[in-house]
Amino acid sequence: MRVPFKKLRFLTAAVVAAAGIASCVSAPADAPEPVVESLVTEPVESVEPSPEPVAIEQPAPFDPDSVSVEMKQATFFDVRALIQGLNSIIQAQDYESWSLALTDAYRSYYSSSDTLARISEAPVLKRQGVKLRSLQDYFIYVVYPSRQNDRVDDIEFIDATHIRAITVNAKGERLVLYNLEKIGDTWKIAIWR
Repeated sequence: MRVPFKKLRFLTAAVVAAAGIASCVSAPADAPEPVVESLVTEPVESVEPSPEPVAIEQPAPFDPDSVSVEMKQATFFDVRALIQGLNSIIQAQDYESWSLALTDAYRSYYSSSDTLARISEAPVLKRQGVKLRSLQDYFIYVVYPSRQNDRVDDIEFIDATHIRAITVNAKGERLVLYNLEKIGDTWKIAIWR
């Protein structure tokens, strides 16, 4: 027997509608809820609040008075030898060797056009008509005339790798000759503010 197309369409629509209604009907109240296997076999982890951030212990501030007499003497002799070597380099107007004794920060600062313009305003340079344009100009017109015969009379530790080389003038004034920074095993002319 052949079912006409219209009746087939109606019958199909009725079956689909019945299936849709059946899927919306909830399970009886006494039917147990399905259990997911993974929830049963895995332990429940308790979530604890994050611990407070751990404070990183800061090293104790450097105490210059804690430097041993032996350490200060050894450093003083190293610095005195460095300054004597620098005096010879400056007297020979050996810019290349002098520039090797500088930290990168010192080299950068005294190569800056702003710094060079400010130093060029010094009365002695203005009288001579000198305009500094490079670190080499700074060496020739500032370092060479003023730093050929320096003498170290004392050193002051700032921290383990930074010191001030001190000279005492005829009036008994303690003047900073150089700021020095130890990089590896070598003391270099440094700048810090």
